[in-house]
Amino acid sequence: MSEFIYNTSSINISAGFIAEKMPEANGAYVKVYLYVLYLASKGEVKDDSEIAKTLGLLESDVVNAYEYWIEKGEMSKSGKTYYIGAKNNAPAPQKPQKDVKNLITENKTLSDLVLIAQETLGRTLSDTDMQTIYWFYDELGFSPEVICMLLEYCVSKDKRNMKYIEKVAISWHKNGITTMSAAERYMQEERDKNSYFFTLRKLFGIDNRNLSKTEELYLKSWQEDFSMSAEMVALAYEYCIIQTNKLSFPYMNAIIKRWHEKGITTVAGAEEDHENFRSQNGQSFDKELSIYKDSTDYDYENIEKRMQEKYDN
Repeated sequence: MSEFIYNTSSINISAGFIAEKMPEANGAYVKVYLYVLYLASKGEVKDDSEIAKTLGLLESDVVNAYEYWIEKGEMSKSGKTYYIGAKNNAPAPQKPQKDVKNLITENKTLSDLVLIAQETLGRTLSDTDMQTIYWFYDELGFSPEVICMLLEYCVSKDKRNMKYIEKVAISWHKNGITTMSAAERYMQEERDKNSYFFTLRKLFGIDNRNLSKTEELYLKSWQEDFSMSAEMVALAYEYCIIQTNKLSFPYMNAIIKRWHEKGITTVAGAEEDHENFRSQNGQSFDKELSIYKDSTDYDYENIEKRMQEKYDN
């Protein structure tokens, strides 16, 4: 279970939160923040699944909300405990302290790196910022070129906060993205994925919120595991709407999985398969997948866990 600790004696929502943080936040994230604030004030402990059920959200939406507010500085985490409020008592990870300024000054390559970093981020680096960048170089083993690419990548996502950049750097290191070629390959894959996601979000009419974690995993699976083009997913969406009159990721997944298993990779091939099935079986392909229509007991949580475990391993 997750524990929430509120750092003041009464429930207060700051004017800054309402005026600056709330307007740009996903409505579901605001619901989660206010609810866990309430739990903290009562000293109650609840599972993420309980919170999701109470608020009428997916469990992944609750977890995504935590991550969002942590990034915005309104929450922090230590173990399974979440600290709520801009100021918190959570212990911060400590890096070894070095005389970084002198180390950078004495090394022209690093001095140039700092100048480039300041230009990329559009601000003067603080001592802490410089320590973090030196840590990328000294501890993570990133070359100055890879560090520059890391900064450019984060800025392209409109993320200039050094805590966020550090989080991405650790992820890159964990996944072996430590050379220029690996970084360039990763960034190209990200551009391809973003284009794929953008095309399908527009098709699905999802333009007023972020994709949930489960929805992202479906799209990632269709693109990476099944190698289905956006056009193929669009056809699966068309068949889904014809049969169910609504967007259903499990329904589309059943169609796409069948195409993958049969080695069908083109729209023409999928349409031909659809017609052949109808003529040979005297029924529509839609009927074969009717178990997904209007399903209210489809286990979203289990499929989410299976897909998440797959991509975490």
